Amino acid sequence: MKQLSIRSKLYLGFSAIVSIILVLLVLAYTNFNRVADASDQDQRTLEVLLEANKITTAVLQMQAAVRGFMLTGDESLVGPLEAEEAEARKYLALSLDLTADNAAQQERLHGLRPMLNEWIDAVITPQIAKRRMVNKTPGTGQYAATPADVLSGTKTVADIRKVLADVAAEENRLLATRSSYADALELQMKRLLTIGGLVCVALAGLIAYLLTRALTVPLGNLTQAVSQIAAGNQGARAAVVSGDELGQVTVEFNRMAQAIQDNNANELAATNLLRAKVDALLVVVSKAAAGDLTGTVSVTGEDAIGRLGLGLQTMVDNLRVLLNNVQKAGIQVTTSATEIAASAKQQEATGIEQAQTSVEILSTTKEISANTGQLLKTMEDATAVADYTTSATADAQTNLKRMDATMQHMVAATDSINAKLAALSEKASNINSVLTTITKVADQTNILSLNAAIEAEKAGDAGRGFSVVATEIRRLADQTSVSTWDIEQMLKEMQSAVSASVMGMDKFSEEIRRSVGEVRQVGEQLSSVMDQVQKLAPQFDLVLQGMQSQAVGAQQISETMMQLNDATQQTVESLKATSEAVHQLQYAASDLQSSVATFSVNA
Repeated sequence: MKQLSIRSKLYLGFSAIVSIILVLLVLAYTNFNRVADASDQDQRTLEVLLEANKITTAVLQMQAAVRGFMLTGDESLVGPLEAEEAEARKYLALSLDLTADNAAQQERLHGLRPMLNEWIDAVITPQIAKRRMVNKTPGTGQYAATPADVLSGTKTVADIRKVLADVAAEENRLLATRSSYADALELQMKRLLTIGGLVCVALAGLIAYLLTRALTVPLGNLTQAVSQIAAGNQGARAAVVSGDELGQVTVEFNRMAQAIQDNNANELAATNLLRAKVDALLVVVSKAAAGDLTGTVSVTGEDAIGRLGLGLQTMVDNLRVLLNNVQKAGIQVTTSATEIAASAKQQEATGIEQAQTSVEILSTTKEISANTGQLLKTMEDATAVADYTTSATADAQTNLKRMDATMQHMVAATDSINAKLAALSEKASNINSVLTTITKVADQTNILSLNAAIEAEKAGDAGRGFSVVATEIRRLADQTSVSTWDIEQMLKEMQSAVSASVMGMDKFSEEIRRSVGEVRQVGEQLSSVMDQVQKLAPQFDLVLQGMQSQAVGAQQISETMMQLNDATQQTVESLKATSEAVHQLQYAASDLQSSVATFSVNA
């Protein structure tokens, strides 16, 4: 085990665990299939019991229907018999399919089919035919079924039910047996899963312990050796306890520790020599740091320190030349910075004046843009008012046209009324002539009655009755004269009223005609106004378009001035930054001259 690699140890441990889990899964799958088969068989048994109950129910319903038909003769009772018979045969066929693996059940169910056929052919069909014959025979009265008719076929039904009961008993027995078998399989699966799980857990713990020990012991030795080396014990080494990767790492670690110990000894000697050369270089560097560049480097050689000394000497020489040039350039930079500062001040003042001018122009442009926007809004409102006026004028013209038509109808109606009043006056004149005739007749009748009264007085008693008649005729003639006079007065009043009405209608017709003329005149004026307003709308549109163009131009000018103002502000800021940079450059030149003055460059 110690000579195996870590990979082999891990593969071996996990392979063992996976193998046990696979065995456990195979056993559990086998038991599960057995339980599933037992459950399927139980389900099939329950289906057989259900089909047997359905067959029993169908047979009992058929028997009850036939008995009811025999007792009552109601055809509606035997109507569902064919459906019940088909259902019973269907349930029997399903039961045969479900019990195909049980020979005893097949024998019982196959024997049930001829019994059912015999019962239907020998009992049900003859009874139904017998009862229908009775129903068709006239004068038989209410037919009462005999006990023999009612009990016919009872034994066959009992035999069918007995066969179905045997089928149900057999299925119940099989169900109980399969339930016991399923319980045993379930208990076996629980034991298998419990024991297999415990074995897996124990094996996993053992493998984890072995792998942990195989990894932690070498790592502990390496950690202890590293701690000793870190504490200063350069001779500490780790013990090699295995031949795996960690054992190889331990061997290499021991080799590395020995190499480090040898290198430390060599480096100590080189360090002492290096320290002496560095001390010599530090003397020159210290003088240079203090501003004395007159020192000379004495360290030479082909090693790194020798090349460093040569480079340091070259740097000191170059630094002397550089400082001389810097001193000369510092004076020139100071002079140029002063000139640039003066120019920057002048440009900054000019930029500020331009910025103020831009602000004033921008303010004026904004006012123009605002006034243009207000004027544009006013023109839009005027255009809307013109449109509304055009629409309102068109509506008024339409209403006037309707009023004109209405007035024309009123003129026609007035003329019709005048014609009718004229006809009424003419009729009144005709009635007046008739009344004149009636008055004449009444006068003649009155004269005749007076003559009759005179003749009656002459006749004496013989003419007394005629005298009474004459008196009544005279009284009737007087009443006729009075009524005729009343009618004549009413006709005169009617003629006066008709004449007044005709005069009033003439005046009304004249007023209506005058109103019609005024309405037409107003309509013509509205038409001319609408034409003028319609001509005004395009002019408003042209003005509105011009104002919109001016508003867009003012907006563009405002935006341009804002951009110019921003550019001017940026220019001023840039000039301020330039002025500040020039001041800083002056300060830097002064500092540079002060700094360079501290160095000594002459040997």
